[in-house]
Amino acid sequence: MEENSIKKCDLHIHSTFSDSDATIEEIFKEAGERQLSCIAITDHDTTGGLEKAREASAHYGIELIDGIEISAQKKDFEVHVLGYYINPKNTAFCEALVQMKKLRRERYFAMVNKLHALGVSIDSERIVSNIANSIPTRLHLGLYLVQKGVVKSLRDAFRKYLSPGKPAYISRFKYSVEEAIALIHSCGGLAFLAHPQLIPDQSWIEEFVACGLDGLEVVYPKFSQTKISLYTNMADKLGLLKSGGSDAHGSYKEYTEVGNVTIPYAWVEKMKERRRIL
Repeated sequence: MEENSIKKCDLHIHSTFSDSDATIEEIFKEAGERQLSCIAITDHDTTGGLEKAREASAHYGIELIDGIEISAQKKDFEVHVLGYYINPKNTAFCEALVQMKKLRRERYFAMVNKLHALGVSIDSERIVSNIANSIPTRLHLGLYLVQKGVVKSLRDAFRKYLSPGKPAYISRFKYSVEEAIALIHSCGGLAFLAHPQLIPDQSWIEEFVACGLDGLEVVYPKFSQTKISLYTNMADKLGLLKSGGSDAHGSYKEYTEVGNVTIPYAWVEKMKERRRIL
C-alpha cells in the first residue's frame, strides 16, 4: 500500500465550469498520469463540476475533495478564499452561489462596456459565447482581447486593461473575506487563503485568522523555497493548516498544469482531523 508520506496531492485546480479549458475528465486523466492520489476541484464561485468530478474520482481511483474558490474583497482588493470539504448541496450555500453568478455576469458586462468606451470594438455575440454557461471571469475577457488582436497575450490584457487600477477593471464582489469564510464554514467546509503572495498587505493575513481562517496556501507555482518556507513558518506560527496546488487552468496558464505543484497527503489528513474536531 502506498505510504502517506509519498502520496501526492494537488488541491487547486480549475475546470471548464469556471475559467479553464480543461474538462473534468481531462483533469482526472492528467492527475492519473501524474500519479496523484488526491485532488480538489476549486472552480471560481461555482460547484457545477463536482458531480462529474465524483464520477471521475470513482472511475480513476483518485480521491476528490469537494472544493471552491470564492472571490471576496477587502478595501478595493480582490481576495480569493479556497473552500475544502464543502457540502455543495447545502441550500443556503447554493442560493449564495446563484447570487455570485449574477454579480459576476453584471461585472463582466460592465467591464465590456468600459472596454467599448475605451475604443475597443466589441462583438456582442462572441462576448456572450465566450462565457456560455460558465462563471464569467476576467480571464474570459482577456481571451477575447487576444482573439480580437487588441493585445498579444493574456499577460498584456491584464497589464493594460484588466488588473486593479487599469482602465477596464471593476471590483465588484458581494462578500468580504470574513463573509466568504463564514459561508464556507456554513456548509461544513474549511477556509484557506489562496495565493497569499498577492495580498498587498501581509498583515491582513492575521486579520483573516481572527475571522476564522483555517489554512494557508503555502505551495504555489513559481514559489521559491524561500517563499515556501516563509508561508510554512507563518502557517505554523498562526496555527493554520497548510495546502497548495498548481492553480491549473488548462492551456490558459502556460506556466502550470495539473500535478505540476503538489503537497503531501499528510496535509490532507490534518484537514480531515480538523473537520472531525469541529
